[in-house]
Amino acid sequence: MNHTFKMILFYSVMFISLGLFWFLMAKPSSDLITLEPNVKLQCLSYAPFGKDDSPMDIPKGFRPSREQMEKDLAKLSQITSCIRSYSSVGLEELPEIARKYGLKMWLGAWVSPDAKLTKKEIDTMIALAKENKDIIETVVVGNEALLRRDVSAAQLVGYIEEVKRALPDMVVTYADVWEFWNKHPEVAPSVDRVTIHILPYWEDKPISVDKALLHVKNIRDEMIKKIPDKEIVIGETGWPSEGRMREGSYPSAVNQAIFTRGFVKMAEEGGWKYNFIEAFDQPWKRMSEGAVGGFWGLFDADRADKHILHGFVSNFPNALWLFISSFALSLVGLIWLWGIPTCSCKKAPYWFAALFGGSVALTWQANAYWIVSRNNLEYAWAILCLSVAFVLWFKLVRFLITEELEMRGSMARFLDVITLSAPKTETFWEDVLHLLSVSVVLVMALSLAFDGRYLNFELGTLGIIATVYAVVYVSTERQELNGLMEKTSGLILFVSALAVLLHESARNDFALNWVIMVIVLGSTLWMSPSKLCGIFKTLLILVIVALAFVLLKEGVYVKESWVAVCAADPSLAICQFRTILGKVIYLNYVGLSGIVVAIFSVLSGSYILGMLAIIMGLFCLLTFNGFLGAIIAVLGWWTVGYRLSEKCSL
Repeated sequence: MNHTFKMILFYSVMFISLGLFWFLMAKPSSDLITLEPNVKLQCLSYAPFGKDDSPMDIPKGFRPSREQMEKDLAKLSQITSCIRSYSSVGLEELPEIARKYGLKMWLGAWVSPDAKLTKKEIDTMIALAKENKDIIETVVVGNEALLRRDVSAAQLVGYIEEVKRALPDMVVTYADVWEFWNKHPEVAPSVDRVTIHILPYWEDKPISVDKALLHVKNIRDEMIKKIPDKEIVIGETGWPSEGRMREGSYPSAVNQAIFTRGFVKMAEEGGWKYNFIEAFDQPWKRMSEGAVGGFWGLFDADRADKHILHGFVSNFPNALWLFISSFALSLVGLIWLWGIPTCSCKKAPYWFAALFGGSVALTWQANAYWIVSRNNLEYAWAILCLSVAFVLWFKLVRFLITEELEMRGSMARFLDVITLSAPKTETFWEDVLHLLSVSVVLVMALSLAFDGRYLNFELGTLGIIATVYAVVYVSTERQELNGLMEKTSGLILFVSALAVLLHESARNDFALNWVIMVIVLGSTLWMSPSKLCGIFKTLLILVIVALAFVLLKEGVYVKESWVAVCAADPSLAICQFRTILGKVIYLNYVGLSGIVVAIFSVLSGSYILGMLAIIMGLFCLLTFNGFLGAIIAVLGWWTVGYRLSEKCSL
């Protein structure tokens, strides 16, 4: 058998294997039921925002396009009899358009900490309700305002009573997660009906899709028993089509279809009153809820049908392009394979595994980044991670075919050059690759350990990095190149992996695989003859600072009792401090300034600036800005670790 024929056979098997893999990934579930073709949802959450729009722009004068609302409601009238709005300001034309297309409405007013904006919302809702009595089924005074701690229960009841006086003939309600009706029983007597949200994916203990419908039924039954004198309606339920897995709860288009079709069938058979979330994917929600927040729609952000109610559903509708991309990537092996004059091909299974696994991992991860990235920072992060993973994979394939491998990088040696402490050497680019490889995993690990609720598991890039380092560690003298920076980075990865595992549990397959890979990489870094000179003193300082930030956050910023206190007397010093702290966190002032401090610390090599950067990164990690906080902390660690390495070497 000549060499050319062997290569053709090798890549024919690769072509068929990749094709079968992506075919199986795109195959729909056998658990999908078929609904009647003319089935209509009772009510459907609707926000008239395009993929580049946001309700946060309404106070600045933005108004949704009437033309867009016309098109949207014409489409929605085919699948629902009613829409639920969450705000009234800026949507004054919506009731008129709803009437045109034969739709009823659950008309909402957005209740927020801003009393002036809330009053404007309520006044607008009251005026719209009076003008459109024929189509307004209910008015909803606030949505999850108690969950967000935007107002106290007493404030909320006051708003509800105001609306009831203005609209005595209307059904008035408030909508929140079912638990918050139990936490604030004083709210139920003020409403005409109790509107509960049951979202199995978002539960504190997430529910897998196979148990989600039973969970919804059980919660509804429980609430009927707890509040027997009020009508119980479901104001929100649904399932996301994209995003990160939470314990056993996995977002996917197939799971969204399983839940949606099953819920509609169950609700109609049970005679339940409900509103489903939601009509269209809302990319703006990804800013506060992570990638998953933008993918709850029955239609995507471009208004294309995701076929959740009817028809064929695939988790990878672009599987053909993913197959083409992964096969094209696998051809990188030809750079060396074609040049082999003759071979017995005993190593062919290793070559195949590396080319198949790497091309799939890179393609899958690139597709995931394309879905979840929402701003320039995240696109830059995706490009960085994919570039690092590709170069490492390229080196691994070359090593397996030619047995040539260069992985001589040192984190400290890179900092020598950046801080002008030493001249650039021939290993500089190896140092850069090594530093970036370790650093991107540190950012992933810290982000998920501290603030991982909304962050995805980047298994593709992490898998390649961990695999390459494991092969390098076994095959070369990599251990001898590890210094204090590598050893401490390994320790940080171990602790982060433990934190993620404890938070996610072994039910989360993504988390479990992620933890294993992080431990593998951490082990290759930890194995080092280096001593940890001065590191424990530094860590002690950071632990004390972190505990102080936790006390500040839990005791002042998120403590529920302060909501009622500050609602009664906002002039109190503690209340004014909470307001300032809230703005600092929301506008991410610490994160933006922390990036500047971190960059200066790297360029100057200042231990003090490095520690300040890590502290600022910790603040972000502990106050809902985890991704940026992790970047700042890792940049600060470059300098701090480098300076400790110097002391250790002395």
